[in-house]
Amino acid sequence: MSVRTTARVWANSRHSGTELLMLLAIADFADDDGQAYPSVAGLAEKCRMKARNANYILTALQASGELAVRYNAGPRGKNLYHIVFAAMSRPALSGEPLQGGAPLQISAGLQCSAQTPAMQCAKPLQPIAAEPSLNRQEPSTAADPARSGCEGKRGSKRARSTDVDLRSWLERIKAKGEKAIPPDDAVHQYAEQVGLPPDFLLLAWQEFRVRYAQPDAKRYKDWRAVFRRAVRENWLKLWYVDGTGYALTTVGFQAQRVHTERAA
Repeated sequence: MSVRTTARVWANSRHSGTELLMLLAIADFADDDGQAYPSVAGLAEKCRMKARNANYILTALQASGELAVRYNAGPRGKNLYHIVFAAMSRPALSGEPLQGGAPLQISAGLQCSAQTPAMQCAKPLQPIAAEPSLNRQEPSTAADPARSGCEGKRGSKRARSTDVDLRSWLERIKAKGEKAIPPDDAVHQYAEQVGLPPDFLLLAWQEFRVRYAQPDAKRYKDWRAVFRRAVRENWLKLWYVDGTGYALTTVGFQAQRVHTERAA
C-alpha cells in the first residue's frame, strides 16, 4: 500500500463514485509509482461489488486514460495495473465527472467492458496448452450456415443477390441507423457464458473487420452470424484457454498492439 499514491488519487482524479472507489482500491495495492497487480476478485471484494461490475469499471477507467493495463505482465501472468497520474487533472469549478460502466456496444468499434475473464461461467473452462495448435479453419463456402444460396460444385457456386461483402454490409447497417453488432446480439451472451473478456471480443471484431473488409473478401448474407462463428471457433487465433481463463496468443498480443497504436 502506498499512502502517496492514494493521496494523489484523492487529490487529482477526475472520477467520482464507483470509478474513484476502484482507483483507490488499486492504489491500496500499488507502490509509489502507481503500479499494482491485484486480482479482479480482490478489487471487487474491496469495492463491495461483483467481479462483473468491477470489470466494467476497470474498462471505463482505461477509457478515461487514468488507468493503464498490461495483460499478463505481472508476476505469474497477472495483469499489471498502472495508475496514470499524468492523465489526472480535476475539472475546473464544478465540471461533470467522468462516467463509465456503459453496456457493451459494437458500432465502428466495440466498446470493451472487461479486462479479465468473468469469475463464474455457465460452462467450465477446459485447460489446454499455453500456445495451442488450434486446427479450426474457416468453413468452406458450401459448409457455412451463414452463407445463403450457394449451389453446385466448387467453381460453379452462384451467390444469391442478398450476399454482400462486409464493407457494403456495414454501409447498409449504418444507413439504417443500426449497430453492426448490437448489445443484444447472441455473441455477447456467448462471451459472457464462457468467460471470454469483452476486450477480447472487441479485439476479435477489430481484426475481423481488417480481414474481411477487403475488396476481394468473401460475400455473406448475415455477417453477424459469420462473426459469431468466428468468435466461437477462434478463427483469428487471438486467444487460448489455460487453467486461469482466457489469455492472448502471440498473434493476439501483436494485434492488440497494432489497434492500440492506431487508437492513440
